[in-house]
Amino acid sequence: MTRSAIERYCATHGGDHATAEAEIRSLLENLIATGTHQRVEGGAWRLLAREGFSLLLSPDAARILGYGTAHRDRTYGQVKAGVPSRSRSRRRTDKGWVLALQDDLPVRFTTLVLRRFARDVLGTEFTRSTGKKVVEAAYSRSTHVQPDPPSNHAGRRRATDEAGLRWHFAYEPGERPAVIHLSWEPDCGPQAAAQDGGS
Repeated sequence: MTRSAIERYCATHGGDHATAEAEIRSLLENLIATGTHQRVEGGAWRLLAREGFSLLLSPDAARILGYGTAHRDRTYGQVKAGVPSRSRSRRRTDKGWVLALQDDLPVRFTTLVLRRFARDVLGTEFTRSTGKKVVEAAYSRSTHVQPDPPSNHAGRRRATDEAGLRWHFAYEPGERPAVIHLSWEPDCGPQAAAQDGGS
């Protein structure tokens, strides 16, 4: 099992590496027996659960390369046990339209990234009516800073654009790169502009 898969689990659900490894192994056992198995680019295997969980295996199925889920607030065991989601239903409905705006892009953005980009860069809100414009602008700007992926196509990279906006990219084998966070270099962005205006 790769460190990337374990860290992805921990980043999503919390907990320590030992717990993550045990949970991922349990998920693997269930997916081998009941999941859908797909070959993906490069010969790797993707195992999918209809409950919204996936594992990416090496072409020889000897190593777990990646972990993915649609349930940030629940593990596979919790979903199977019927533990209710703590997410608000509005967030679940938002997710579908946000993802649909990005279907044809070679990179994807989290909703939080799109909200921050809309507010800090475009001076607007990220809503259904502004969504297409925000996604197009974020994608256009991100193409100027997108770093080379890690050698094993798993891990994270950070790049800063000419205005001091830091783009945090996450890579997972067989997946599109994702921008998972935006931050500003010191003395850049809206806060710096507010300070300049107040002095």
